[in-house]
Amino acid sequence: MKSRHLTGYIASALVPHDSKLGIIEEEYVNHLKEISKAKGLAAVYVNALVGQIYSLEPEERQRLITLARQTVPKNIPIMSGVDGHRMTEMVARAKEAERAGADMIEVIPPFDVRPYRRLVNTPDVPYQFFKKLASEVNMPMSIYKYPREYGLSYSLETLVKIADDIDEVVALKAGEYTCAEHYELWNALHGKLSIFVTSEDTVDMLGMMMIGADGAQAGIMALGRDNWTEFISLSLNKKYTEARNIFMDKLAPIAHHIYGVASQASNAAFASPGRKGSTTSLIKEALVAEGVFTSSRVRPPDVDATPEDRKGIIDLMTRLKIL
Repeated sequence: MKSRHLTGYIASALVPHDSKLGIIEEEYVNHLKEISKAKGLAAVYVNALVGQIYSLEPEERQRLITLARQTVPKNIPIMSGVDGHRMTEMVARAKEAERAGADMIEVIPPFDVRPYRRLVNTPDVPYQFFKKLASEVNMPMSIYKYPREYGLSYSLETLVKIADDIDEVVALKAGEYTCAEHYELWNALHGKLSIFVTSEDTVDMLGMMMIGADGAQAGIMALGRDNWTEFISLSLNKKYTEARNIFMDKLAPIAHHIYGVASQASNAAFASPGRKGSTTSLIKEALVAEGVFTSSRVRPPDVDATPEDRKGIIDLMTRLKIL
């Protein structure tokens, strides 16, 4: 099963809501059509964190997968996020995703609950979890690795063991804050898993792509998607000067606006000074500005963007000539 090798851009699908916080399916489908045109598309990620996986009902998750599989070209894999704290729950949701049309899953850390947090640092526990999940589900999966600063990061020892022994694990979303950490991860795992860097790293993503990656995935890549895909393509083709120029001119300002400086807070998603809305609501504001969505609403306990947030996003997109 390790034959599934992904390279390029994994695009996260966001979910538009109406005034009653129901899903606007027509806008969602049009959003998927727009995503499908992206250069170097490796997969479309449904039920991601920015896709509001935690606020969706099980039947809504399945419906979004089905719509994605009906809309996205058949040669592009549909990846669905799967979460839970019980093995039976994770298995059930993975199988539901597969029945709905998902080609693979991304496993959000099941240890993100206080009684389990200490277990993530015991190397054999995450390994046994993924071994059992793989035996029950038997479909390709990606591991979502949180940064070490979150206190929920799988050790390098654990990841190597998983990569070497579990064929169903084919990819890794590598959340790291520094190039030094990414250097260690890349040297240990490249060739074993498809490794995708993400935007929690803010401007460090540039260095990480130069050190080595099979691609990138992050919700904020909806802002100026063509610039992100060009950056990924240039990096993968080792055209680092051109990649650096587009990153610093067009992309780093987006990451900094959304996340601020990661080292300023343990959770980079709330490090940006003056920001009130959530990451998801800010990204949706960008899609509203582009005419893709009619609303940036998010479901509680997530937080809607404020008028100031909206103005900040529009000003940024105007300055970067995205609009």
